[in-house]
Amino acid sequence: MKRFLLFLFGMVISSSLFAEEKVMTLHDGARIYYDDIGKGEVVLLLHGHTLDKRMWAEQVKVLKDSFRVIVPDFRGYGLSSDPIEGVQFTYADDLIEMLDSLDISKVHVVGLSMGGYVAGDLLAMYPSRLLSCMMVAGEICNRPGPTMPKTREERERQRQWNAKSLKGGLVAYKIDRINQLVARAGSHGEEMRQALTVMILEWRAWQAQHVTCRVYYGRDAWARLKETKPNIPSLIIYGEKEGAGRSRMLDYLPDADQLTFEDCGHMVNMEQTALFNETLLRWLRNHKERLLRVPLSEGRTKN
Repeated sequence: MKRFLLFLFGMVISSSLFAEEKVMTLHDGARIYYDDIGKGEVVLLLHGHTLDKRMWAEQVKVLKDSFRVIVPDFRGYGLSSDPIEGVQFTYADDLIEMLDSLDISKVHVVGLSMGGYVAGDLLAMYPSRLLSCMMVAGEICNRPGPTMPKTREERERQRQWNAKSLKGGLVAYKIDRINQLVARAGSHGEEMRQALTVMILEWRAWQAQHVTCRVYYGRDAWARLKETKPNIPSLIIYGEKEGAGRSRMLDYLPDADQLTFEDCGHMVNMEQTALFNETLLRWLRNHKERLLRVPLSEGRTKN
């Protein structure tokens, strides 16, 4: 056991080194760490819950020679500072402030899971800042937005839920999260276990131990999407094992497609890395055209 922990500690340390890592302080004092690599049109990669920017390592490798790739740790994840309980912010607004500070007017946004929620928020609330939007295993969420602050009853329910979730201890909670992601994956699930273990065990789990604010625009974004129907090239992707049907967002996006990756669960970019990278590169290079109607790899994706 001791030797295993030493091995794991070595994995964590080596996985925390980023040659292009930078930090930015937002207007409210939050410190956001991010990688900024390459030159060209900007691609903004947004990570999922319990994870951090390292989940995009294989995508950064294939993008950095053709694009400027910006990969942040959301507030409360990775190396970025934790939120302050009771202080309202949204991930989308954090990103817009970061882009403004970097003097970046438009980006291609790619988000997975929680990152997909935030990508959807950006699409609805800030469409003029997007060149294209790819939402993977997540899109605009059906939750109240910041226009409806949490009630005392909601805050108490979250405290009770947190206590129940952590009844077996924080480490057990994290290991259960790892096992769920692997169990619900396709045939490549075990191949991502080590990378997931490093990120999730390092996750400070602030969100599981505090009452969070309305970090997503959620239903506020839905209302804006229905009103404006932004004409931004958009692609929604799910793994077939999630059983997702046709996205409701397609009804309000004039220029959108949806794909399903076969033999794949939630962590699409880590499970089907080669196919996802092929899809991503093709999408970014042809975002002004609709070439994704042609099969990308016979028998492995479907519209």
